[in-house]
Amino acid sequence: MMDAELPYSAWLMALLSLPGMGPARLAQVLEQSDAVDAWQKLLRGTPLKLDRVPRETVEKWRSAARAFDVKTRWSAAAALGMSMSEIGGSGYPDRLIDDIEPPTALFHMGHPVPVGPTVALVGTRRCTSYGRRVAFELGAALSAAGVSIVSGLALGIDAAAHQGALSVAGALPVAVVGSGLDVVYPRRNQKLWERLGTEGTILSEAPPGAPPEAWRFPARNRIIAGLADFVLVVESHAAGGSLLTVDEAQLRDVPVGAIPGPITSAASAGSNQLLVDGAIPVVGADDIMIAIGHSPTPPKAADGTEATTSVISTPGSDLLEQMGWQPLLFEQICLLTSADPSLVATQIEQLVQAGFCTRSGAFVERVR
Repeated sequence: MMDAELPYSAWLMALLSLPGMGPARLAQVLEQSDAVDAWQKLLRGTPLKLDRVPRETVEKWRSAARAFDVKTRWSAAAALGMSMSEIGGSGYPDRLIDDIEPPTALFHMGHPVPVGPTVALVGTRRCTSYGRRVAFELGAALSAAGVSIVSGLALGIDAAAHQGALSVAGALPVAVVGSGLDVVYPRRNQKLWERLGTEGTILSEAPPGAPPEAWRFPARNRIIAGLADFVLVVESHAAGGSLLTVDEAQLRDVPVGAIPGPITSAASAGSNQLLVDGAIPVVGADDIMIAIGHSPTPPKAADGTEATTSVISTPGSDLLEQMGWQPLLFEQICLLTSADPSLVATQIEQLVQAGFCTRSGAFVERVR
């Protein structure tokens, strides 16, 4: 017997919790009946006319439905501070209502989804120090200018962009994740996840308890693209998830930009190719502000005052300019500068201490 006290959303959540129930399959189920009726059919063993779903999958759904306590799961989600919004309903992002593939429902934690300008900052998990720094600084500058940063809360570029956005008093950042809101992934982002859940917004199409299955991330990327006024790839290898987000953006006529990177860096191979293919070159927050139709705005620091841009003033500044932005061995730096190795070693140490360079094994890399 169905519990009359539960809202329709509870039954929709139950359907989404079935194994392998993705957006396309859910849409097919709901084409023939609403969520309550579909759940009753599964419990009773009534045949479901699903041409594109294997019979063995439907049998798995029946077995899972009989073991699923809808009321208990719905109460548990509410106790964790999660809410759920259906397409067109309260709390559902307006931007996604007319999307070419809108989520039937979204789970939500934190503040309401911002309605102002949004920019998706995406990129590789295996980023360089350069890419991480750029993502952080752009996240901070855009957020301070009133632009909400949207990203996927992955390691690397995503996390750096969110950290930058949270470092200033600005627009609320939005994370779109590929697991249930109670399943932190990756675990290394636990603290950042918690901050976004209170100081920003976290969205997921996946129901509570859903693991980070591989198929959920391409689906997640379409939501990131759908929420954005502009998609910026900070760093990307020749193939990667951020390029899937670009594909989704292009399907939606969302402009795409990329940060130029060293041609010798594998982490910039994909983003550099985007520039070759016609993406908008971005070298600062002003480029993005202009692209989304807003006037460049001076960034603000966390206390609300206008931030200042640091100017290199260190004994190693000439060396820094000669190094460029790619990781280099000590011997390579000596060859580039033709300077005495002892002087080069001293200047590198000064640059590291001042925060302009970082060491990674035998390599030295400029980070600001």
